Amino acid sequence: LAQKIQKTKKKHPEDYAHRLALFAPLWDCHEAELAAHMTLYMAGFPDICPPGDVCIGNLATTLRLCLGEMTSPITIDELEKAEHILLVGANIAVTYPVYVQWIRKAREKGVKVIYLDFRTTPTSGQADEQVILRPGTDGALFLGMIAVLVRERLFDQKFVKQHVNGFKEVASACKEYTPERTSEITGVPAEKVVSMARMLARSRGTIIWIGGAISRYTNAMQTVRAIIAFAAATGHLAGQGKGIIPFQGGKPPASKDFEKRFKAPGLDERLHVRKVIYNMGQGDVDVLILSSSYRRYPDANMVKEAIQKVGFVVYRGFFMDEEAEMAHLIIPSTMAFESAGSMYGAQRQIVWRNKAIEPLGETIPDWKFYTDLGRKLLEGKYLTVNGPEDIYELHRSLTPSWKGLTLERLKKSPTGISWPCPAEDHPGTLGSLYPDNQFATPDKKVNLLPKGLGPVQWTEPKGSPSADANIRKDFSLIFTQGKIAEQWHQTLTNWSAYMGQFGGGNLIWIHPKTAAEQGVANGEWIYIETEVGKIKARVHLTEGILPGVVWTPSSLNSQSPFTGNRGMSTNAITPNYWDKVAAQFNGFGCRLKKV
Repeated sequence: LAQKIQKTKKKHPEDYAHRLALFAPLWDCHEAELAAHMTLYMAGFPDICPPGDVCIGNLATTLRLCLGEMTSPITIDELEKAEHILLVGANIAVTYPVYVQWIRKAREKGVKVIYLDFRTTPTSGQADEQVILRPGTDGALFLGMIAVLVRERLFDQKFVKQHVNGFKEVASACKEYTPERTSEITGVPAEKVVSMARMLARSRGTIIWIGGAISRYTNAMQTVRAIIAFAAATGHLAGQGKGIIPFQGGKPPASKDFEKRFKAPGLDERLHVRKVIYNMGQGDVDVLILSSSYRRYPDANMVKEAIQKVGFVVYRGFFMDEEAEMAHLIIPSTMAFESAGSMYGAQRQIVWRNKAIEPLGETIPDWKFYTDLGRKLLEGKYLTVNGPEDIYELHRSLTPSWKGLTLERLKKSPTGISWPCPAEDHPGTLGSLYPDNQFATPDKKVNLLPKGLGPVQWTEPKGSPSADANIRKDFSLIFTQGKIAEQWHQTLTNWSAYMGQFGGGNLIWIHPKTAAEQGVANGEWIYIETEVGKIKARVHLTEGILPGVVWTPSSLNSQSPFTGNRGMSTNAITPNYWDKVAAQFNGFGCRLKKV
């Protein structure tokens, strides 16, 4: 691999920076990410495509723009201190089942849990009330509730005046979202829009838990801003029992000082993954390191075709899956229990994970792979790294907010220490990041009008049949997808024999009314078709989903040896739509056809 990279640099001495790309690692440890950045930045290659491009990048970026930090403003132990918990598309019982215990603790203390979703899920049984709304319309609901607060003077005027920039413009933009208009968009009754807004305005504390699916629409950043604006309007954005929890909890933000330390002089800016995929398709990428699945991207077949034009593909993975079959070189990775390193948790805590067993066969931990590669590429100029501990301490030494998170302390704290922790005698920061309503923006205020987000509004997701009559004519159903516990991720759980016995392969959940209109029956094999392709799936009828909506599991693998986990990737039929930061995976049009 080093020889291939060096050959590329010699062949293109003035134009090599974007001829190597990395689909970044997901599953090892923080030190793996740091080692990859260290090596590729020092070698002059900035194009590291992070998981956030297809995960919660829209949500995290909006949090940073409006509040100053990308991570969770509060920790989950605050749930039981609230009066209300609002789960916005957050199917906790399936996507993060261990977190249900905090929901239960909160309910035992009298906290009311309200769940917003377009279908009935196991989380419905953990809530006091479920509000059904059309997929992709959450932003309109929150704008409609803000309009109620403004019209009835129920918003926290003191908090808004002292701590919020841009609320006047938000209030003006919300005028068109009357309860009736909001109901027309979302399907939530107008009286429910009003009563919910009033209830949350009078609450002594509300925590809004935003599900990952919210980030996977082309209106995601507008939706998240509307949620932040609503939390600010009620005065429930910071403090005890108040705030927002992003879906994946509290990953501390990356250290800019660490990145600056290792960037080669004059290194180009990192290209967004869309540009990287375009360059691959043009034959302008010579080396690709696949440390995660190309099937995580929309229009996955298009991405596959682009990768096939790359001169040298290296796969860093666990199984002989689709990525391995495309690779010129396979360097197998260790599983988590075969290596040590630091991990994150939902309390913004850093936890040190010890190695349980020695690596099996020829597997190599990610931190070692990237540091070995660095030594080959930068002979005599690379750092001495003997283990993930060295990388961890290097990062800590360059990051003021991590100063107190010493390895010695972490190894004595099996449940971890919460970031930020600026000194060794600091206990770590639980609860709100902004307890005194001093946000991490330049002027310490909530910024509802950051550059890049544009005017306050709600728009239909791209490709939605609700927005375009031409789309509706050919693709009248709304496509949605998501995770199920027994097929949580195609990289890992689909290769488990135990999990395979619970899976059903490619299934689609539809309402009986939808099935009758489409002329399909329960258990029947059909095609789901979109503008970019089709996959075969089996019909599962349920009244626990809105009519006109299709839902299907997203994490199947065609190479899995277990029938229950084997199936076509839904991203093969996901159109290539993006919000400003991350991709859309829901809300576009589809149709059903008989096999």
